[in-house]
Amino acid sequence: MKTIHLLATILLLGQLHAAEPAPAVSDLEYSAASGNATAQFQLGRAYFRGDGVAADKAKAHEWILKSAEQGNPDAITTMGYLYSQGIVLEKDEAKAIEWFRKGAEAGSAKSQLNLGLMLRQGKTIPLDNTESLKWLEAAALSDDPDAVRTYGQVLFLGDSLIMPDRKKAFPFVVKSAEAGDAASQNMVGVAYRDGDGAEKDHEKAKGWFLKAALQNDPKAQSNLAHILGVDSTTSPDRKEALKWLLIARDNAEITAIKTYKELMTTFPPALLAIAQKEATKFLLIARAKSSKPATTPEEKQPANDANPRESN
Repeated sequence: MKTIHLLATILLLGQLHAAEPAPAVSDLEYSAASGNATAQFQLGRAYFRGDGVAADKAKAHEWILKSAEQGNPDAITTMGYLYSQGIVLEKDEAKAIEWFRKGAEAGSAKSQLNLGLMLRQGKTIPLDNTESLKWLEAAALSDDPDAVRTYGQVLFLGDSLIMPDRKKAFPFVVKSAEAGDAASQNMVGVAYRDGDGAEKDHEKAKGWFLKAALQNDPKAQSNLAHILGVDSTTSPDRKEALKWLLIARDNAEITAIKTYKELMTTFPPALLAIAQKEATKFLLIARAKSSKPATTPEEKQPANDANPRESN
């Protein structure tokens, strides 16, 4: 079976750009200077964000390091992030691993997640599939949403280190799908469609593809088009299938582009016109929603995330 490489990005800005309001800087400075690890981290985050003080990443690092050395889990994870991304500090994957491992061993799900990811995609460190999966699973079992999604998708898709294991992946992918993740919803649909990881069920597959398609997931839109019978001239759902195929095509989904080229001469002009009109309406609404500006600085920051390649 062909393995699929995992594309993942370690993003820990959520630790530094958390939405909760920080205490007044003067109070933080007093508490931080008194040795309070939580205050030290919050003060470091304030300097990182420029929240109540002038932004100063060197001071941010100073206070975050003090907090991390006292065992604050958010600070420990952030130290790993700073090294992994080369922010303030020189980029150093080995040192990032040291901090993430320290946080992971202390029970931090974010550190466990990021340690697991770095161990299977680092550029300058030896990759370790066994330890990576151990930490990804530990993070997922803590119910951290990012970890549940990432671990499930790594298992479902496979990568350069492991072959897919959809049966083992399925409970985690379902959990992420039920929480609203579109890529996971598409994977659940694939499992039901193929009978791989779950008992084959055409209706359940269609339902999960639809959930993801409505979130404008191109892979799910293409899969929905096919399961509705876009390639069958006798399908009672061919107009709906064609609509989703056109949406996926216009979202630059490779399979949909290829399918449309192969089938375009079989679509009656009137049917194509109606489907195209509905597809255009859907995309206008979907793209308008996705282009709405963030309302707070925190919303403009990337979430803690890992982005595995989607399944078709």
